[in-house]
Amino acid sequence: MALCLSTFSKISWYPFSDEPVIRSQWYMSRLCDPFFLFPEESPDGKWHLFGHTWVGIEHFISENGISWEPRKMIELRGHSPSIYYEDGIYYLLYEKHNASLPPIRKGRFRRREQEKITYSRFEMRSSTDLILFSEPKILLDSRTVPFAKDGLKKSRISRPQIIKTEQGYRLYFGASHLLLPDTKQKTSRHFAMALSSSLEGPYALANEGEPLLSPYADDPYRNMAVGSIKVVKTEDGYVGFECAMYWDKKRAKTTSMLLQLESTDGLAFKPSFRSPVLVPPRSGWASRYIVSCDVHYKSEEDCWYCYYSANSKKGLFPVRESIGLLLGKDPNLRKVFI
Repeated sequence: MALCLSTFSKISWYPFSDEPVIRSQWYMSRLCDPFFLFPEESPDGKWHLFGHTWVGIEHFISENGISWEPRKMIELRGHSPSIYYEDGIYYLLYEKHNASLPPIRKGRFRRREQEKITYSRFEMRSSTDLILFSEPKILLDSRTVPFAKDGLKKSRISRPQIIKTEQGYRLYFGASHLLLPDTKQKTSRHFAMALSSSLEGPYALANEGEPLLSPYADDPYRNMAVGSIKVVKTEDGYVGFECAMYWDKKRAKTTSMLLQLESTDGLAFKPSFRSPVLVPPRSGWASRYIVSCDVHYKSEEDCWYCYYSANSKKGLFPVRESIGLLLGKDPNLRKVFI
């Protein structure tokens, strides 16, 4: 299948199941921001999925992409993981804004300088096997992003994603955040991009130092916040999958929607003419907000996989966020095999 912009407008999306493929547990009630690798992309021929809880970045493995088992905690207090692969090396990117816990050495606590850092930043660690990772390197400091402090006392960046182009490396990310007024759901305020000729940086803001997307009061689906956006590079441009946050006038509450965006240059994104990819159901595990997603194409199946996180809340119980799965097919291709 030719992966061009017009291809995405034809894709028919449907849920694999009405239930999540990875359900949150009592000790990790909110499992967020999934990023996954197909078996053909991994070093051991298995499916790998990364997400974060309040504790840190969790690593899951699977034989089939449906039944997942937790493997290990990768980064304590890390958030919003993604993987970039180049020349046999897997680069784990994530956001962090907490100081690391001090290690115990010779019977007492000792802090290294990097463990004293408490500002929001993107870190990167490398691995050849997704088991052992190098020491972290700081990729982007939130204090160099002026709009990352909008509405906040301290700057905040989130959800890093790297895409390589002929000109270099593009680092897409969320900047600043806000709490939705009726539910206190935290979400990214802006969407931005930084550029570098080297994978390890330094990265400089694109778009003349301004966000690529920001909330707009008259936008029907982005009037509260941009939310999370996953970017997919195509042959003739870029597609974005946005979990936009907006005020639903009919229901008098905030909600979200998974939308498809399109761009020819990766800077100016506009809504696709297609219908929304996914809306929260009226009830069930994903009825509150669709929060984030990761999307990849599996060529041998002519199928798109979209793992997404969504949440719900019942009474006085804490919010529970789990991981679901959408599958995408070109309807014309589906007819061939019927």
